[in-house]
Amino acid sequence: MQVNTENLMDDSAWNIDAAQVQRTLTAELALEHEWAAFLGRRPTLRRSASSIVRRLRRVWRRVHPPTPAMVRRLVNIELSHFDLMRRGLESQAPWILVMEDDAFTADLTDLCQGLAGLMVADPPAAYVNISESFSTTELGIDHLLAPVSHAHWAGHQERSLVSAVRPVTNTVCAILYRREFLTSLVTAMEALPLEPVVPIDWKLNLALMNMYRSGTITSGECWLVEPAPIAQMSMRPAAILPS
Repeated sequence: MQVNTENLMDDSAWNIDAAQVQRTLTAELALEHEWAAFLGRRPTLRRSASSIVRRLRRVWRRVHPPTPAMVRRLVNIELSHFDLMRRGLESQAPWILVMEDDAFTADLTDLCQGLAGLMVADPPAAYVNISESFSTTELGIDHLLAPVSHAHWAGHQERSLVSAVRPVTNTVCAILYRREFLTSLVTAMEALPLEPVVPIDWKLNLALMNMYRSGTITSGECWLVEPAPIAQMSMRPAAILPS
C-alpha cells in the first residue's frame, strides 16, 4: 500500500503563466468533445444545451480566467497518479487499485469481497471502474454496456458487472487495473505531451482512445460495477448518506 500526501511537482521545472492556463482550458474542452464522439453519445436536447453552456463558459474564462494555481493542482494530481501506478507495477502485484482521497465506501467488507472476486475472474477485465462520480446515463454510455456473463460481484451487496464495447471511465476516483494492462496504459500515457496540462481523467481518456484505435485494448475488456461500491464524495455526497 502506498499513500501520497505531498505535492510532487517541482516548481522550478514548470513556468505556469496565464497563457498556459488558457491552453489548458482549450485542450480540456477539445478532449471533452473528442471523448463524446468516441463514445458515440446519442444527441439529446440536454447534451446539446450542456455543450453550449461549456462553450459559453470557455468564452467567459478567457476574460475571467482561473489562476495558475489551478494548473499546478492538475499537475500535482497527475504526478501522484503516475507515481502510484508505477509503484504498483514495481510491486509486481497482479492487480493495482488506485483511489483518490475522496473515495468512500459504506461497506468495506462488501468492497473487499467484491475486489477479491474480480481478481479471479477468467477471463479477467483489463480494468474495472469501481467508483461512481456520475451515473451511466449522465455519462452517456448506456448503449455501450452489456452484462458480464462469466463473472459476478462476490460481495454480499446486490451489484452487477457490465462490460463496455469501448473503454470508458467514470472519472479516476477508484479504478482496479490488471497489471498487464496498466503496463501498457502507463506507456501510452507517458507518450502523451506534458503540455497543455489537462485533468488526469481526460489524459487517461485520451490514452484509452489511442489504445483502442491501435488495438491495445479491445471490446469488452473494460468493466463497471453497478451500482458502484465506492462513491466519490466530492461529486456524489448524497450517495454516502445513510438511508
